[in-house]
Amino acid sequence: MGLTGVILGSGLNRFSEKITNPEILLQDDTGFHKRRIIKGTINGKPVVVFEGRSHFYEGYTCGQVFQNVNKALELGVRDLIITNAAGGVNLTFQVSDLMLITSHIDLMNRRTFLPNSICYNHTSLNKILTLAKDCNIKLRRGAYAAFSGPSYETKSEINLLRKIGADAVGMSTIPEILYAKQNGINVTGISCITNLLRVSPNGKTEHSEVVDAGERAYPNFSKLLIEIVSNS
Repeated sequence: MGLTGVILGSGLNRFSEKITNPEILLQDDTGFHKRRIIKGTINGKPVVVFEGRSHFYEGYTCGQVFQNVNKALELGVRDLIITNAAGGVNLTFQVSDLMLITSHIDLMNRRTFLPNSICYNHTSLNKILTLAKDCNIKLRRGAYAAFSGPSYETKSEINLLRKIGADAVGMSTIPEILYAKQNGINVTGISCITNLLRVSPNGKTEHSEVVDAGERAYPNFSKLLIEIVSNS
């Protein structure tokens, strides 16, 4: 039975509570994003969950940014679900929506020669969309734009993102997706829309808002992940 991995984004760590017979493989409380790696089962299926990640904007090296993926490789993970908290660019999105990443726009200047058609397995995407529909979960789909950060987007950047077809934006995930795929792991990306990017003179997003939105999305988020893991 294959091992499924889940990397959790900001505000989404409660999913670890769903693990049966948890075994903590790593705990690191030294950084801003506290890290834990927990192994166990969900509905009898083996799973390893990664809480917290390192970002390029924090000054970390590639090796540090990819440490969750490298640990997944070491453990023999076959399917990896990479989640994040993202800003909603698409004007139809609402806070706490879930979005299945079907393409991306790399604005981090960390290019590879791996085309999107290889990153996103459409058979897997269709399977997840069907699972969401069967569970009555509204699952958006769209393109995720990756900025290096650490600041949130300006009004001009929001306008640019909308014009180039981005549906959501964040500061992670794409490097991990590319790296995991290059190393033979089947990858799924899911964004939790934690704030809406609207052009306004007073637009401002606090990290606490991101965490709060993640909490509101948690019921559907956890239900969807359990279905994906159970059917992997």
